[in-house]
Amino acid sequence: MDKMLKWLAITATVVMFLVMIAGSLVTKTESALGCGNDWPLCNGKWVPEYTLESIIEYLHRVVTGIAGIVVIVFSVWAWRRYRGNREVRGLAIFGLFFIVLESLLGASAVIWPQSSPVLALHFGFSLLAFTGVLLLTIFVLQRERMESLVQAPVSVRFRNYIWAVTAYAYGVVYLGAYVRHTGSSMGCTDWPLCQGKLIPDLAGQAGIQFIHRVGAALLFFLLLAAMLYAVRHFKQGRRDLYKASILAFGLVTVQVLSGGLVVHFKLHLYATLLHSAVITCLFGVMCYMCVQSLKTPHSLKLRK
Repeated sequence: MDKMLKWLAITATVVMFLVMIAGSLVTKTESALGCGNDWPLCNGKWVPEYTLESIIEYLHRVVTGIAGIVVIVFSVWAWRRYRGNREVRGLAIFGLFFIVLESLLGASAVIWPQSSPVLALHFGFSLLAFTGVLLLTIFVLQRERMESLVQAPVSVRFRNYIWAVTAYAYGVVYLGAYVRHTGSSMGCTDWPLCQGKLIPDLAGQAGIQFIHRVGAALLFFLLLAAMLYAVRHFKQGRRDLYKASILAFGLVTVQVLSGGLVVHFKLHLYATLLHSAVITCLFGVMCYMCVQSLKTPHSLKLRK
């Protein structure tokens, strides 16, 4: 049964990742109203007529629906399998709450016109839903060797630091979604400069895009500091944080470069989807570091 649960966990994570990519595809192709203002129907039908926008939006809804079912089954199964484990219970509730909230927000965006700040929340809530499922999946996969990973506690200073950086990263993600929904992705037509300047005129779309770039650059250096600290202090006693910090820095590096590709290739679909995919993985890794920073050898023994 545990083997089946592990496969279900992996499936749930993959499907939720596809939801993230499908949502980005809808935004990039401007297909959000491909089904008109109807929900759950598509232009008044269960099976829409063949237009590119309607098919993309309809597939997004189908994938989200399948993901909802898979996540519910996975969360309930994990909850029952590890009955009494507060981490499992919390992650299951967290993931289910945000996938429902994301679905309701997506439906309301179709039925009623929404402002750019509200539309940007859609990606943010989807990211939180994915992260909840990812963390629960990692728990299921790593549970048997958790003691070998957590051999020493983490300092309160590092714990607070990584939680603060992760909260900041979520703000950067939201700002990135806001950039897309305000049509500011090409507010700076060059990279790494903006309009040929180190600091451009901060008015309008250029200002929005530039602020997002500054936020991403700061995140790069914050994760660089986290990695350097982890390499120095966690290589032996906390292999979980040691490896995760290196992965996080690698992903934020790719994320910054992919942002440059988005501009260089003038919002090419593949570059845009890569940008969304990498930030999804990066935020998941950072949240994993947050959860792991709370664990100590003593706390693991108490949970047995």
